[in-house]
Amino acid sequence: MSERVWDRKAQQLIESLHERAGLETGLARGPYGVAGQICGRYVCRACGQDLIARALSPTAKQQPHFSHTSSATCPASRTQRDKVSLDDQVVVELRDILVRAWPGVPVDLVLVHAPEPGDDGTRAAAGQPPAIVVRGPEGTVVVERVRNLPGADRVRARSRAVRAQFGPGAAHVWFLAKDPLQFARCGTLQVRPRGLDKASHATVAPTEDQLAVIAAGGGVYWLDGQQVLIPYGVHDFAHTPEEGEAWDFPDWRRKVWPNDWRISHPVPAPDATRWGLVPLSLHQMTGTKATFSLREAREVMQRLEDVQRARWRRRRADAQELHASRQTPPAPPVPLHGFAPQQPTAPHARSDAPGTVRPPQEPSLPQPQAGAGGADLPVPGTRHGVTQTATAPTAGQDGQQDSPALAIPPLPRHPPLIPPPPHNAPHRPEPGKRTGLRGALRQLLRGKKR
Repeated sequence: MSERVWDRKAQQLIESLHERAGLETGLARGPYGVAGQICGRYVCRACGQDLIARALSPTAKQQPHFSHTSSATCPASRTQRDKVSLDDQVVVELRDILVRAWPGVPVDLVLVHAPEPGDDGTRAAAGQPPAIVVRGPEGTVVVERVRNLPGADRVRARSRAVRAQFGPGAAHVWFLAKDPLQFARCGTLQVRPRGLDKASHATVAPTEDQLAVIAAGGGVYWLDGQQVLIPYGVHDFAHTPEEGEAWDFPDWRRKVWPNDWRISHPVPAPDATRWGLVPLSLHQMTGTKATFSLREAREVMQRLEDVQRARWRRRRADAQELHASRQTPPAPPVPLHGFAPQQPTAPHARSDAPGTVRPPQEPSLPQPQAGAGGADLPVPGTRHGVTQTATAPTAGQDGQQDSPALAIPPLPRHPPLIPPPPHNAPHRPEPGKRTGLRGALRQLLRGKKR
C-alpha cells in the first residue's frame, strides 16, 4: 500500500494491510468524531475523505485495498499525496529508532493525531503528520517529527491539544528537518568550550514558528540523519568602553574584540539575536530509557558560559593596558658614553624675538694691560705673545661694502673627551717597511750585504 490510512478507532496509522488483524470491512461507521459524531473508521491521509476497506477476508479473490467513497482515486494532487507519504515515512523511521533504542522498556509507542480545538474530526487526520507518544516511567513525551512547522497559530493550538489529551505535564518536543536556506543565512560560530577542543557551531535565525514552540513550553531540535542539533541563545553585543579602557586595538587579530556575544541556555531566551546549535548524536540523546537526555549538550552550554566570563575579563584587561600605555610619557633617550645629548634648537630663531631664552654667555677673561711692568700673558687668540687678528676683507670690484670682522669664539672650558683607542688595535707597519715573507727576505739580504 503506497498511501497510508489513518484508523480513527485505533488512533494509529495502518502501515500495511498484510497485518489486518482487527480491521473491519467497509466503512465501519462508529462514533469516532468529536463529541461522538458518527463517521467512518478509515480516513485518507492525503485528502481526509472516508475510505472503504475491501477484500480483507482471507478467502477474497482480490488483494486487500482501500477505495474512496466519492471516486476510485484520491482527489488530492500527486504532489500532495507524495508529500504526505514522505512525512509519514519520516515519522515511522524515527519511531523505529526509538523502539530499538529502548528495548524492553514498558512504554507505549503509538502514532497518534491530536485533533485541534474546533475540529469536527472528519479531516483531523489530513495534513499534519501524526505524533509519536512515549509513555515512560518519568512521564509522557509527545514527539513531533516534521519537515516544516505548520505556522505559529497551529503550533500553539497543537500544543494545547497535546496537553489536553495527555495531561499538563506531558513534554512536547519538535524534531525538524534542516532547512538549507535558514542554515546558510547566519553561518557558523567558532567556540572553544572550557576543557574541550575548538569547534564550529552552526547558527540560525529563529523563525516565528520556532519562537512559538519555545513560548509554548516545547523544545525545538533539528534531526539530520543520526545527528541532533540542540539550540542555545546567542546575544550579539558590542563592549561599551568604560573609564580607563581603549578598545581600538592596532593588532588586526584583536580588532574584532569589541564585538562579543553572550549565551542564554538551556532554553534560548526570546530576545536572542540568533541560535547556536550543539551537535549531539541521536544515540547520546536516547541513552536514558524512555526519555531524551540533554545532559551532554547542557554541559557544553555551561562550559561556553564559563569561557564567556574569562573571555570578557581578558579583553577588558587588554583594553585597560592599552589605555595605560598611551597615558605614560615616552622615556628619554639614553646618552652614549662620554657624549652629552644635544639639545634641539629651533631653526632660524631670532635672539631678539619676544619670549626667546638666550643661552648663558661664557664669562669673559681679563685682558692684559700694556705697560703693567710685567711680561704680557698669552690670551686666547694669541701665539707666543703675538696677537692674531682677523683681517677684514676689502671691498670687491662690484662696489659692495666690506663685511665686518669675524669674531673668533673662545676655547671651550671643558673640551670633549676623546675615547681611548681599543686594546686590540691592529698593528700598522712603519713607513718604508714591508711586511710579509718578501719583506723579511729583503731585510735579511740587506743585512748580509752590509
